[in-house]
Amino acid sequence: MKRTDEQLQELLLRKLSKAGRLRRKQLIEAGIAALGMERGADADLSPGAPLTMMKSRLGMVLTGLIHAGSIREDEAGYLQLEREQDIEFAPAAIRAFITRTLEERGLLGKQELYRLAEIHFGTDRTATKQDDNALRSVMGRCLVEMEKERAVVKTTRGYRLGAQGDYPATELGGYLRQAAEGGDLKRCFLEAIHTKGGEWFESYCVRLLRAYYLSEGKLVDEGFVTGGSDDGGIDGVIHTTDDLGYRETVLMQMKNRHAVMTAKDVREFYGAVCAENGSRGIFITLSSFHPEAQKLLDKVDNLTGVNGDKLFEIARRCKLGLLEKSGRLCIDEALLLNT
Repeated sequence: MKRTDEQLQELLLRKLSKAGRLRRKQLIEAGIAALGMERGADADLSPGAPLTMMKSRLGMVLTGLIHAGSIREDEAGYLQLEREQDIEFAPAAIRAFITRTLEERGLLGKQELYRLAEIHFGTDRTATKQDDNALRSVMGRCLVEMEKERAVVKTTRGYRLGAQGDYPATELGGYLRQAAEGGDLKRCFLEAIHTKGGEWFESYCVRLLRAYYLSEGKLVDEGFVTGGSDDGGIDGVIHTTDDLGYRETVLMQMKNRHAVMTAKDVREFYGAVCAENGSRGIFITLSSFHPEAQKLLDKVDNLTGVNGDKLFEIARRCKLGLLEKSGRLCIDEALLLNT
């Protein structure tokens, strides 16, 4: 059975709640086991195999939970649940409930949605007003976020699911609308990504490069965003293994900026790659590189740069952020609106 990201989020939250404290790899392995995909001696670990893909997907879902503040990672690398309430009323589970309920019933008012949620999550049977209020608080925030994303639309008679052509009244929505109406696809795509902010961009780039390496026939052992102000100039890490067993540590820096990247930017990143003993360094920007910066990139064998044009082409090739619909290339609106 195909699992949604919301279901995987809830699975990881519950596993961590039960264990109390786990390292990243331990939690991912616990998730794999819970999905009935135990890693046996004869397990297929080749690129694109179900076990490999699910392990990578759980890693990305976990990174999202850490950035959302639902899970805290301490200095020793141990993960802990930020709040027990994240289990009982996990936003991912509530969003999934709202989507499923509106799919089944169509148009519903807020109070009716609250009532159905209390039945579904059991708070109508707890006889405690505190549980009801906690559920309504999280549900209210989810509705606001989903309305902003146009996952749902608020009308005079209640809420309905968003439909194609519904775009949020935001800068992101404007670029998506322009692209859908025949505007410059590359410009709209890069500008839409820019509106998502630095953290989203870092997560997207790690996911995109994972997909790229898998398409090249490499096994991606792990890929994650480092995060934090003390990351030493490294925003993302990917560990790969080729068919011969050679393992590489690919270190990444991502700049969600319009400014041209300078030779100083590249030189500082290369210093961080060397300090961390990285096999390769990839500098990704939505803009471009100054000629002097490009000279430096060309000069160093284990360093490369990805500008906006190249990022667009990789997204097209890996079908992540860009999709073919009816023979026409277009932006994957769901990816940008719902993540």
